[in-house]
Amino acid sequence: MKALTGLTSPLAGRIVQFVAFKRMQGYDYSAGADELRRFDRFLTRTGYARPVLELDVLHRFADQIACLSHSSRVGRLSTVRRFSVYLHALVPESAVLPERLVPRAARRVRFYPLSGSQVGELMAATATLGPEGGLRAECAGLLIGLLYSTGLRISEALALDLGDVRIADSTLFVRRGKFRKERLVPMSASTRETVDRWLPLRARHAESGPGCPLFATGWNKRLSRDGAYRMFRRLCSHCGLDGQPPPRLHDLRHNYACACIARWRQEHEDVDALLPVLANAMGHCDFHATEIYLHISAAALRHASERFLQHVSGNTESSE
Repeated sequence: MKALTGLTSPLAGRIVQFVAFKRMQGYDYSAGADELRRFDRFLTRTGYARPVLELDVLHRFADQIACLSHSSRVGRLSTVRRFSVYLHALVPESAVLPERLVPRAARRVRFYPLSGSQVGELMAATATLGPEGGLRAECAGLLIGLLYSTGLRISEALALDLGDVRIADSTLFVRRGKFRKERLVPMSASTRETVDRWLPLRARHAESGPGCPLFATGWNKRLSRDGAYRMFRRLCSHCGLDGQPPPRLHDLRHNYACACIARWRQEHEDVDALLPVLANAMGHCDFHATEIYLHISAAALRHASERFLQHVSGNTESSE
């Protein structure tokens, strides 16, 4: 968590206070700090000299980022709006950025389906990651397998410490998930075996205290998010997994959820009734957020159609 420095606008002090306030609430807020750093540069570049926000400068900022993608504009304006609300609470004459300056866009679900065999190919391809005899290959393999078999977020997985691995009951303790939620995540038998193989190897290259990172690439060097992304992109390229858009690490979590739902359908379970269970396992605040994973493949649709036709035919024959 980097200190927010290098701000030069008249609101620099207030921005630093706001970021400190968000971090005091338990948020990392690194991305928000970067957005406010860009806003500070905008204020400096335009010669803004007031110690409070005016509605005109907020609208000019919105116009200045009009060339960005919809999601980028929404993200930047959302952060600036939160800051403007904070400043307005301290200084009522300071303006608040209006909501919905960017029209709401239809939500598109980005999803790259990965089969179990494709995930196996990715894990096997980790042997190409150097250096030989190091930790990167095994570390990448464990990460991919863990995300695919548990549905963890990448941030949650990378934040795991050795003390969070509970070998006795084959669970992982997520100390701070999204919205600061704690939860226990069960490990499958195959995941537990992979973890058991990883720990002795890791112990030869890194300290093994309870507060040390589970995913280590050197002596107590935690695998970074950027490092994980780079390794995954390299592995996807090696395995010929591409597309528009290409697969992401988050797709492993997505595939986990879809596999659970597909299994429940196959076993004739009540999927709607089980969604809260999946929501809890994945760390969602409510099961409505889990509905995004209700993808139905063409094969599942055909299967459902065939079952429906069989049902209709059976009823027709019995009525005759």
